[in-house]
Amino acid sequence: MSWRTPNTYLTAGAGGGPPPQLLRDPGQPLGGAIAAVVVLVAIIVVGVVQSQRTATSADAAVPGNTVADGTAVRIGNSDAPVTVTVYEDFLCPACKSFEDVLGPTLADLVAEGATAVEYRPIAILDRMSPDAYPTRALNAAGVVADAAGPEAFLDFHDLLFANQPTEGGPGLSDEDLIALAERAGATGEAVESGISGLVYEDWTERVTEEASRDGVNGTPTVFVDGQVLDVRTPQGLEDAVRAAAAD
Repeated sequence: MSWRTPNTYLTAGAGGGPPPQLLRDPGQPLGGAIAAVVVLVAIIVVGVVQSQRTATSADAAVPGNTVADGTAVRIGNSDAPVTVTVYEDFLCPACKSFEDVLGPTLADLVAEGATAVEYRPIAILDRMSPDAYPTRALNAAGVVADAAGPEAFLDFHDLLFANQPTEGGPGLSDEDLIALAERAGATGEAVESGISGLVYEDWTERVTEEASRDGVNGTPTVFVDGQVLDVRTPQGLEDAVRAAAAD
């Protein structure tokens, strides 16, 4: 399986059929300045998350195959000279734009060993969802990481953004999340029960609280070796990674 495969939609209907729309292959050129502008201006700013959450248990279950005290999933070589840290919410449209625009560049940098990526998904947009989709999606991502490892997590991450529901409407059902998990390589009764039973719900609250305490108040928030990525274009990301490696 490649490090990052093209995002694909859930097949419409029980008997198959065409997907709702075609997505750009991550290997194709970007659509120019318009795509970059989307990422530059479409940042979702949220309130202080910590004030909306209750304290979570210190012994809350934590998914396996995570790093940074259970708050991140790392993709790439362990000895990569630079680390890109990405905070995202699976309901965040600007996060989807970030992945569409900068995802291929990030994949190329990881493939050549120039950087590793620590994905730190959080759930800050439950207020925009009638069925707490951000928490349910993040819990499912934790289940996939635990059951099948970082590569499966990344595939699931990409599938969630490819199938992103609209803010204010219902999210993907548990059955949909289980189907996507299976496509990402995470299968079995424990996966199904973990997704439907919100086995990592406390964990989703903890990582979201910790992101708030670390000063993250919007998504996507991206750091390159601890420095905020200000120029959110493919060239801006590559320049930031090269500069960090040279320091």
